[in-house]
Amino acid sequence: MNRREFIARSAVLASSFATGWAAGRASADRALGLQLFTVLTALEQDFDGTLQRIARIGYREVETIGALGRDPREVRAALDRVGLVTPSQHLMAGDLYGNFLRFARREISEQDVQKAWNELMSVERMEPVVEEAIERARILGQRHIVLQIIWPHQMANRAALRDFCLALDLAGELCAKAGLVFNFHNHADEMRVVDGRVPYDVILAETNPEKVRLELDVYWAVRAGVDPVSLLERHGGRYVQCHLKDSAANGDFATVGRGVIDFPRILRAARAAGVVHHYVEYDRADDPMTVVREAYDYLAPLV
Repeated sequence: MNRREFIARSAVLASSFATGWAAGRASADRALGLQLFTVLTALEQDFDGTLQRIARIGYREVETIGALGRDPREVRAALDRVGLVTPSQHLMAGDLYGNFLRFARREISEQDVQKAWNELMSVERMEPVVEEAIERARILGQRHIVLQIIWPHQMANRAALRDFCLALDLAGELCAKAGLVFNFHNHADEMRVVDGRVPYDVILAETNPEKVRLELDVYWAVRAGVDPVSLLERHGGRYVQCHLKDSAANGDFATVGRGVIDFPRILRAARAAGVVHHYVEYDRADDPMTVVREAYDYLAPLV
């Protein structure tokens, strides 16, 4: 399928995307969600059973990583069986999911993941990667597609960062034409000075705010020394999703509600900024189901 054919087909599908998404949201408005990266190892051991446990805890939304290495039709059917909806996915091209799974199991390093990522998801391949994601979103009933990381070499100098911003705008345009919303998810490195500038500020300034929206990871903002509330207040309309992840006093990950991040304050600001979806996340938890249950118990009254 060439780009013109893809865009024409996407335009026809856009209204059905919106209708399906609205129907899903009607029962899940203001619900607390879970980024399924948190429970990757549990999903691999018992996919249907883990989804059922997530729903029984009280979660109503989940954010996927691609289609979790599976046929998206099978994933959609499994979610439907337990009453979960998925508004959002993180980009995942080809067989890259297997590398993320091995990373979650602590079998490979971040450097190994970066190498595989650069082979499949470079800025030069943004168009086919996003087109693949849009096709998954159609099946899964998702409205949001998220680019989850910028690597050091993509912000090492101004030329590289300019190319990255152009790729984000292209992704935003493709998603908008398909009736979807493109998001960029932050980590800490891009919120610190690189080559005399703060890459995150450049991304905000040099991409189209109508088509490149933001998913705020509060842990990584705090790790970079940036106040998440300040970001939400200064760029309110661009933040549509949040990752809720806590920090121990030493900077390690912590179960939400057991660390040092002030979630009541952040969630008040997120509500005022118009954030729609909130996802609990914990990177590589030793006991993921306990983590997600305790996080839900703490956050559900606050969201």
